[in-house]
Amino acid sequence: MSSWEKVISSIVICTPDPPLARMEDALIPAVNLVAPAFLIIALGYVFNLIFKIEVEPLVKLSMTVLVPAFAFVHLYRMDIDPNLLSTVFISAWIIILAPGILVWFLLRNREAPMRGLLLSAMFMNSVNLPFPILLSAFGEEAMPYALMFYLASLLGLFTLGLLVASGGQGSLTIFRQPVVYVMGLALWMNHQEWPLPPVLETPVALLESATIPMVLLILGMQLVQTRPAQLNWSLLAVGFRFAGGFLAGWGCVWFFGLDGLARKVVMLESVMPTAAMAFLIAQNYQADVEVVASALMLSTLMALGILPVLLYWLA
Repeated sequence: MSSWEKVISSIVICTPDPPLARMEDALIPAVNLVAPAFLIIALGYVFNLIFKIEVEPLVKLSMTVLVPAFAFVHLYRMDIDPNLLSTVFISAWIIILAPGILVWFLLRNREAPMRGLLLSAMFMNSVNLPFPILLSAFGEEAMPYALMFYLASLLGLFTLGLLVASGGQGSLTIFRQPVVYVMGLALWMNHQEWPLPPVLETPVALLESATIPMVLLILGMQLVQTRPAQLNWSLLAVGFRFAGGFLAGWGCVWFFGLDGLARKVVMLESVMPTAAMAFLIAQNYQADVEVVASALMLSTLMALGILPVLLYWLA
């Protein structure tokens, strides 16, 4: 090799990768974390598109058996500061309420489908997407924080959500949800350091392991029921969900001084798409169903692009 060739070779080797290439290399792992969840959602969508089965019994099975088992296992095993958990729980409520306050303040004097806008903007998907993504990205240590968001979302949906959807006539059906009692039992057993009987440990663990793939499939199956409609209002609701949630999450991180894993979970949860359960509640009360259905589909599709970027930023 000539002296000139050696110089050129050394320059090529020493030249740093261009910023775009470095960003692409960093984004690929984030996309890989998100892609499996969306592939399973797509599988559920295609399955129900072909076979057209009833989804509600599967939703009930998930909510009454699988999700409680998942919550019990992770809260029972957790070793985490209770004060930090309570701060994340409060943050979750702020992230739920902030987009709703923005919707009401900015649109209260307009002829807007307020029930649909509020349901779509306030209540984020707190199970189907965040559980598998957080588990893949940050491990089991993230799950107690994610469960605080789930508990806040569940309480909000079956209290404030029902009041919004029913025009003030909703009842406190949160007390019919087994997961509330299961989470309380798990926290109590964790605090008392009570061992789980061996005869229950294996079946509970099996149910816990089935939760994530099942809830992802169910979300895909639910999306078959949605059709884009009233796109102007739906896009506005999705904007409030993402932008309002992100700003509220950022404010919580700053105000409470959250860092490390708690910061990452709060920020990721703040930009989750509209909750499928909000769509079911809207259906039950005929509360601007088309707006909520469209917001559910649009926000879920948009999350495919938003979540990898946020994971890259949080890394």
